[in-house]
Amino acid sequence: MSTTLLAVGFDLDYTLWDHGDFAASFFGAIACELGGRLGCSGRRVERVLSDTLARLTLGHPRLFDEALLRMGVEDPGLVAELVERYHRHRPSLKPYPGALDELRRIRNRGYRTFLVTDGMSDTQRYKVEALGLRPFFDELVFTGDFPRILHKPSPFPFLLACRRLGVRPRQCAYVGDNPLCDFEGPMRLGMLTIGVPTGPFAGRPSPPGHPPERVVAGLGDLGGLL
Repeated sequence: MSTTLLAVGFDLDYTLWDHGDFAASFFGAIACELGGRLGCSGRRVERVLSDTLARLTLGHPRLFDEALLRMGVEDPGLVAELVERYHRHRPSLKPYPGALDELRRIRNRGYRTFLVTDGMSDTQRYKVEALGLRPFFDELVFTGDFPRILHKPSPFPFLLACRRLGVRPRQCAYVGDNPLCDFEGPMRLGMLTIGVPTGPFAGRPSPPGHPPERVVAGLGDLGGLL
Protein backbone atom coordinates (compact mmCIF):
# COMPACT_ATOMS: atom_id res chain seq x y z
CA MET A 1 0.00 0.00 0.00
CA SER A 2 2.77 2.48 0.82
CA THR A 3 3.79 2.77 -2.87
CA THR A 4 0.27 3.82 -3.92
CA LEU A 5 -0.73 6.09 -1.04
CA LEU A 6 -0.40 9.81 -1.60
CA ALA A 7 -2.18 11.23 1.44
CA VAL A 8 -2.86 10.32 5.06
CA GLY A 9 -5.77 11.70 7.05
CA PHE A 10 -6.36 11.81 10.78
CA ASP A 11 -9.16 12.17 13.26
CA LEU A 12 -8.44 14.66 16.06
CA ASP A 13 -9.98 13.79 19.43
CA TYR A 14 -8.51 10.68 21.09
CA THR A 15 -6.43 10.03 17.96
CA LEU A 16 -3.88 12.84 18.21
CA TRP A 17 -4.56 13.90 21.78
CA ASP A 18 -6.48 12.86 24.90
CA HIS A 19 -9.79 14.67 24.60
CA GLY A 20 -10.61 13.60 28.12
CA ASP A 21 -8.13 16.23 29.31
CA PHE A 22 -10.38 18.93 27.85
CA ALA A 23 -13.42 17.65 29.72
CA ALA A 24 -11.49 17.18 32.96
CA SER A 25 -10.22 20.75 32.73
CA PHE A 26 -13.74 22.08 32.22
CA PHE A 27 -15.17 20.01 35.05
CA GLY A 28 -12.51 21.36 37.40
CA ALA A 29 -13.10 24.93 36.25
CA ILE A 30 -16.85 24.91 36.97
CA ALA A 31 -17.11 22.43 39.86
CA CYS A 32 -17.10 24.88 42.78
CA GLU A 33 -19.40 27.39 41.09
CA LEU A 34 -21.86 24.71 40.02
CA GLY A 35 -21.74 23.07 43.42
CA GLY A 36 -22.67 26.38 45.03
CA ARG A 37 -25.63 26.75 42.68
CA LEU A 38 -26.81 23.20 43.34
CA GLY A 39 -26.17 23.17 47.07
CA CYS A 40 -23.45 20.50 47.07
CA SER A 41 -19.68 20.36 47.16
CA GLY A 42 -17.54 21.08 44.14
CA ARG A 43 -15.83 17.77 44.73
CA ARG A 44 -19.14 15.93 44.32
CA VAL A 45 -19.96 17.85 41.13
CA GLU A 46 -16.59 17.01 39.61
CA ARG A 47 -16.91 13.35 40.60
CA VAL A 48 -20.41 12.99 39.14
CA LEU A 49 -19.42 14.70 35.90
CA SER A 50 -16.37 12.47 35.54
CA ASP A 51 -18.32 9.30 36.34
CA THR A 52 -21.04 10.23 33.84
CA LEU A 53 -18.44 10.92 31.18
CA ALA A 54 -16.87 7.51 31.78
CA ARG A 55 -20.24 5.79 31.31
CA LEU A 56 -21.44 7.72 28.27
CA THR A 57 -18.16 8.62 26.50
CA LEU A 58 -17.29 12.15 25.45
CA GLY A 59 -19.53 13.82 22.92
CA HIS A 60 -22.68 12.13 24.18
CA PRO A 61 -25.53 14.61 23.64
CA ARG A 62 -26.95 14.03 27.14
CA LEU A 63 -23.74 14.23 29.15
CA PHE A 64 -24.78 17.24 31.24
CA ASP A 65 -28.44 16.18 31.39
CA GLU A 66 -27.48 12.82 32.86
CA ALA A 67 -24.96 14.29 35.30
CA LEU A 68 -27.46 16.82 36.64
CA LEU A 69 -30.16 14.16 36.99
CA ARG A 70 -27.76 12.11 39.11
CA MET A 71 -27.54 15.14 41.38
CA GLY A 72 -31.32 15.46 41.53
CA VAL A 73 -31.62 18.38 39.12
CA GLU A 74 -33.62 18.64 35.87
CA ASP A 75 -32.95 22.04 34.34
CA PRO A 76 -32.76 22.36 30.51
CA GLY A 77 -31.64 25.97 30.84
CA LEU A 78 -28.68 25.00 32.99
CA VAL A 79 -27.80 22.18 30.58
CA ALA A 80 -27.79 24.64 27.67
CA GLU A 81 -25.57 27.00 29.67
CA LEU A 82 -23.10 24.22 30.50
CA VAL A 83 -22.93 23.08 26.88
CA GLU A 84 -22.29 26.64 25.71
CA ARG A 85 -19.61 27.22 28.34
CA TYR A 86 -18.01 23.86 27.56
CA HIS A 87 -17.54 24.86 23.94
CA ARG A 88 -16.06 28.23 24.98
CA HIS A 89 -13.58 26.58 27.35
CA ARG A 90 -10.00 27.33 26.33
CA PRO A 91 -7.44 25.36 28.38
CA SER A 92 -3.85 24.67 27.39
CA LEU A 93 -3.58 21.38 25.49
CA LYS A 94 -0.92 18.80 24.67
CA PRO A 95 -0.87 16.17 21.91
CA TYR A 96 -0.15 12.54 22.68
CA PRO A 97 3.59 11.94 23.26
CA GLY A 98 5.23 11.36 19.89
CA ALA A 99 2.22 12.54 17.85
CA LEU A 100 4.01 15.53 16.35
CA ASP A 101 7.07 13.41 15.58
CA GLU A 102 4.90 10.89 13.73
CA LEU A 103 3.16 13.60 11.73
CA ARG A 104 6.55 15.06 10.86
CA ARG A 105 7.83 11.64 9.76
CA ILE A 106 4.80 11.07 7.54
CA ARG A 107 5.17 14.44 5.88
CA ASN A 108 8.91 13.94 5.43
CA ARG A 109 8.11 10.74 3.51
CA GLY A 110 6.22 12.86 1.00
CA TYR A 111 2.63 12.18 2.03
CA ARG A 112 0.04 14.95 1.94
CA THR A 113 -1.87 15.17 5.21
CA PHE A 114 -5.42 16.12 6.11
CA LEU A 115 -7.63 16.29 9.19
CA VAL A 116 -11.34 15.43 9.38
CA THR A 117 -12.92 16.15 12.76
CA ASP A 118 -16.44 16.41 14.15
CA GLY A 119 -17.51 18.89 16.80
CA MET A 120 -18.23 22.60 16.95
CA SER A 121 -15.90 24.26 14.46
CA ASP A 122 -14.71 27.09 16.71
CA THR A 123 -13.79 24.62 19.46
CA GLN A 124 -12.07 22.23 17.06
CA ARG A 125 -10.12 25.04 15.43
CA TYR A 126 -8.96 26.17 18.85
CA LYS A 127 -7.77 22.65 19.64
CA VAL A 128 -5.78 22.44 16.42
CA GLU A 129 -4.00 25.70 17.15
CA ALA A 130 -3.50 25.02 20.88
CA LEU A 131 -2.06 21.57 20.16
CA GLY A 132 0.41 22.99 17.63
CA LEU A 133 -1.01 20.82 14.84
CA ARG A 134 -1.71 23.39 12.14
CA PRO A 135 1.74 23.27 10.46
CA PHE A 136 1.44 19.50 10.04
CA PHE A 137 -1.66 19.48 7.81
CA ASP A 138 -2.25 20.48 4.23
CA GLU A 139 -6.03 20.49 4.62
CA LEU A 140 -8.38 20.77 7.59
CA VAL A 141 -12.03 19.74 7.37
CA PHE A 142 -14.25 20.74 10.29
CA THR A 143 -17.59 19.02 9.85
CA GLY A 144 -19.23 21.54 12.18
CA ASP A 145 -19.15 23.90 9.18
CA PHE A 146 -21.76 21.70 7.47
CA PRO A 147 -25.27 20.38 8.23
CA ARG A 148 -25.38 17.46 10.66
CA ILE A 149 -26.18 14.97 7.90
CA LEU A 150 -22.73 15.67 6.41
CA HIS A 151 -20.80 14.92 9.62
CA LYS A 152 -19.12 11.56 10.20
CA PRO A 153 -19.87 8.84 9.26
CA SER A 154 -20.90 10.54 6.02
CA PRO A 155 -18.30 10.17 3.23
CA PHE A 156 -18.73 13.87 2.41
CA PRO A 157 -15.95 15.40 4.56
CA PHE A 158 -13.46 12.78 3.38
CA LEU A 159 -14.34 13.33 -0.25
CA LEU A 160 -14.03 17.08 0.29
CA ALA A 161 -10.52 16.63 1.70
CA CYS A 162 -9.55 14.54 -1.33
CA ARG A 163 -10.85 17.13 -3.76
CA ARG A 164 -9.00 19.91 -2.00
CA LEU A 165 -5.79 17.88 -2.15
CA GLY A 166 -6.31 16.74 -5.72
CA VAL A 167 -6.05 13.03 -4.88
CA ARG A 168 -8.40 10.07 -5.29
CA PRO A 169 -9.85 8.43 -2.14
CA ARG A 170 -8.12 5.14 -2.97
CA GLN A 171 -4.81 6.98 -2.74
CA CYS A 172 -5.51 7.88 0.90
CA ALA A 173 -5.43 6.32 4.34
CA TYR A 174 -7.40 7.56 7.33
CA VAL A 175 -6.37 7.08 10.96
CA GLY A 176 -8.91 7.23 13.79
CA ASP A 177 -9.96 5.66 17.06
CA ASN A 178 -13.77 5.38 17.00
CA PRO A 179 -15.38 2.46 15.12
CA LEU A 180 -18.80 4.08 15.55
CA CYS A 181 -18.01 6.99 13.24
CA ASP A 182 -14.42 7.22 12.03
CA PHE A 183 -14.18 4.45 9.45
CA GLU A 184 -17.50 3.97 7.64
CA GLY A 185 -17.20 7.10 5.50
CA PRO A 186 -13.62 6.56 4.28
CA MET A 187 -14.23 2.84 3.75
CA ARG A 188 -17.19 3.61 1.48
CA LEU A 189 -14.83 5.71 -0.63
CA GLY A 190 -12.15 3.03 -0.77
CA MET A 191 -9.66 4.59 1.64
CA LEU A 192 -7.41 2.39 3.76
CA THR A 193 -8.65 2.71 7.35
CA ILE A 194 -6.29 2.37 10.32
CA GLY A 195 -7.41 2.20 13.93
CA VAL A 196 -5.45 3.35 16.96
CA PRO A 197 -7.09 2.11 20.21
CA THR A 198 -6.07 5.15 22.25
CA GLY A 199 -9.47 6.55 23.23
CA PRO A 200 -12.53 5.40 25.18
CA PHE A 201 -12.62 2.14 23.20
CA ALA A 202 -9.12 1.07 24.26
CA GLY A 203 -9.24 -2.23 26.10
CA ARG A 204 -12.97 -2.65 25.54
CA PRO A 205 -14.81 -5.12 23.31
CA SER A 206 -15.31 -3.65 19.85
CA PRO A 207 -18.76 -2.00 19.70
CA PRO A 208 -21.14 -2.44 16.78
CA GLY A 209 -19.92 -0.30 13.95
CA HIS A 210 -17.39 -0.38 11.18
CA PRO A 211 -14.01 -1.61 12.41
CA PRO A 212 -10.90 -0.43 10.58
CA GLU A 213 -9.09 -2.62 8.07
CA ARG A 214 -5.86 -2.39 10.07
CA VAL A 215 -5.13 -1.73 13.73
CA VAL A 216 -1.90 -0.44 15.27
CA ALA A 217 -1.08 -0.14 18.96
CA GLY A 218 -0.35 3.59 18.66
CA LEU A 219 0.67 6.36 16.31
CA GLY A 220 4.30 5.34 16.57
CA ASP A 221 3.45 2.02 14.91
CA LEU A 222 2.12 3.59 11.70
CA GLY A 223 5.55 3.20 10.15
CA GLY A 224 4.83 -0.45 9.46
CA LEU A 225 1.93 0.52 7.22
CA LEU A 226 2.92 3.88 5.77
